[in-house]
Amino acid sequence: MVHEAIGADARPDESDALVQVEQVSAAMKKLGWRVSVLPTGLDLQSTIAAIRMHDAGCVFNLVEALGGDGRLIHLLPAALGVAKIAYTGSDADAIYTSSQKLLAKSLMQLHAIPTPSYFTRSDVCNDSDSIWIVKSVWEHASFGMDDGCVVKGTEAAHARMAESEAAHGGEWFAEKFVDGREFNISVLEQDGQPYILPVAEMTFVDYPKGKPRIVGYAAKWDESAPEYSATRRVFPTLADGERNRLKSIVEQCWKVFGLRGYARIDLRLDSHGDPWVLEINANPCLSQDAGFAAAALEAGIRFEKLIERVVLAARRPALLSYRRTG
Repeated sequence: MVHEAIGADARPDESDALVQVEQVSAAMKKLGWRVSVLPTGLDLQSTIAAIRMHDAGCVFNLVEALGGDGRLIHLLPAALGVAKIAYTGSDADAIYTSSQKLLAKSLMQLHAIPTPSYFTRSDVCNDSDSIWIVKSVWEHASFGMDDGCVVKGTEAAHARMAESEAAHGGEWFAEKFVDGREFNISVLEQDGQPYILPVAEMTFVDYPKGKPRIVGYAAKWDESAPEYSATRRVFPTLADGERNRLKSIVEQCWKVFGLRGYARIDLRLDSHGDPWVLEINANPCLSQDAGFAAAALEAGIRFEKLIERVVLAARRPALLSYRRTG
């Protein structure tokens, strides 16, 4: 099991990798597998050498950044692919194209997957009436997102992008804000095909009037914040037409981005009920209190079985090759 080396001054979202390491490794040991945990940094040559020393049948990839930079998230799976070592989750291309949000949105637009319009600091956009939400191009886990990231008009959006860049570094962009119901749809590979888990909805309980209904950084990581307890996950009963439409979009995302193993698609419905894809997460959090494990449990898949399926999906090409030649 490989994860980014975590420093003592790591943010809560970064330290969460260690929670995943503990829980996923415990699940694999219950399944009877031998587990070795390997922190990694930018020296991937040494990491590959260490993996070979362990004679690993599969690498469980929990790397979400390297050197503290989300732009490097795809480098470990790229190195593993070159080394012909099986690993969990999507390949380097899928992780890169889905993690770089501007590239992801361009790919969605190319394939007619509905996603909100957007602009960057270098774009000229004059719209004083629309509401925008400012996001990091590369970082996930709601990094840098608070109530102030939702603004009215492009002038305010440009100002917020500049503020975010100064405070956090990196690249930022503004996306048209969809003020509606938010769904997280988890997908688990099964026999080479996407199996869509029960649809989760994020609800905003007793939010004050005027407070943006977003799952910001505090809602995810600050247990003392009001948003932490006020944003709650439910599994609603959807009409057949609504559920089938969401399922069709998710399946299209899986195919267009070449996802595998497991993934999560985040969407919102606007006031007309039309769905808009916000993000595609090719390596969502697998801790037991996170959305993916919750959706699996809602489908009757306990945590150990979920981890087993993730590993078996990674091993499937090798097993199929063995069956053909054995």
